[in-house]
Amino acid sequence: MIEVVLLMMLGNADALMDLQIDIDEQTEKVAELEAEFEELKIDKRDKEVKMNVLFVEYKSWDNQYENEETKAMKSYYYSKYLEVKDLWRDEFQDLKKIETKYDSMEHDLETAKVLLEKMEGDFEKIEKANSNPDRYTNVSISLSKNCQTMIEYGLYTNCPTYRELVELFDTTNPTASGHFIDMGYDVKRIGIMDRHWKFYETEDNYDLVMVDPDAPFQSKSIAIEIQASKFTTLSVIGSDNSRSFNQSSYTTWENFKQTPNCKKIIVAPDIELITQAVEYAVNNCNGEIEVLETTVVHQEPTPHNDRNWKDSPALVYQNWLYNAIQNNKELRLGLD
Repeated sequence: MIEVVLLMMLGNADALMDLQIDIDEQTEKVAELEAEFEELKIDKRDKEVKMNVLFVEYKSWDNQYENEETKAMKSYYYSKYLEVKDLWRDEFQDLKKIETKYDSMEHDLETAKVLLEKMEGDFEKIEKANSNPDRYTNVSISLSKNCQTMIEYGLYTNCPTYRELVELFDTTNPTASGHFIDMGYDVKRIGIMDRHWKFYETEDNYDLVMVDPDAPFQSKSIAIEIQASKFTTLSVIGSDNSRSFNQSSYTTWENFKQTPNCKKIIVAPDIELITQAVEYAVNNCNGEIEVLETTVVHQEPTPHNDRNWKDSPALVYQNWLYNAIQNNKELRLGLD
C-alpha cells in the first residue's frame, strides 16, 4: 500500500480513489474471512458437542462393563466401550485439525481488520489534507457502515437501501457517473468515470445528487450520511454546545447534525428527515429543517447555592476537620 505521506503530497482525487479501491477490496476480504470464521466456529462447536455425546456413551458402556457379572455380556459391553472410544479418538483428531485452522483464521481475520482500520485512518488523513474550506454545491448520499452491514446480512434495520434512495434522490447520468448492478440484498454503483462531476458543469443550475458516491466525489460534495439509528445531540452545528445551556436547563436536538462548514450532514434513518436534509443541502445549507425535534431538559437547582454556601456539607466537613486537627495538637502538647 502506498505510504500516506506520499499520497498527501500528491493531494489529488486519483490518489484518494486508489486508496478507496484498496479499502473496498480489504473490506470485502474482511467480510469473507468473517463469514468463513463463523462457519468454522459452527463446525468446531458441532464437533465438541458430538465428542461430549460420545464421551457420555463411552462412560455408559464402561459403567455397564464394570457392573456386569456374566462373561458374555461383559465381553459385549467391553466391545461397545472400545468401539465408542475409537470413535471419540477420531473426532478428537478432527477437532485438533479444526482448532489449528481456527487459530490461524482468527489471526488472519484480526490482521485484516487492523490493516483495514489503518487504511481507513489514512483515507481520513488524506481527505482532511485535501479538504476545501469552500462550500460545495453537489450533494452525495451514503449509508453508514452499520447500515450497509445490516442490509447485506439481512438483519432488521430502519435503514433505507441504496435501491430506495436511488429512486427518490439520485440525479446522476449513468454514462458519466456509472450504473447500478443488483447484488440481491441491495444495488451497487459501478463503472464510474474519472472526475465524472465535470460532465455536469456544462449544465445550467443542475442539482447533482449522487447516491452511493465514489470517494473523490464524496470529498467534493455536501456529504449526507444516514445513520443506523436515532440519536441525540447537544449541538446541531459542529461541537459548540454553548447555546444549548441556559442557567437551569439545556436543549437537545434529535436525529440531525452538520459540520460548521456544512461539509457533512448526518441524519437518522427517517425518509422524511432525509428528504429535508437533501433539500437543505441542495439549497446550499440554507433554510430550516421542519421536523427537527428539540427537547428542553430542566435541571433542579442544587440545595446549596451561592447565598447559603456556608451551610454546604463540604464546607461544614472541612471546618470540622480543621477544628479536630487543632484540638488534637493542643491535647498532644508535651507528648511529642
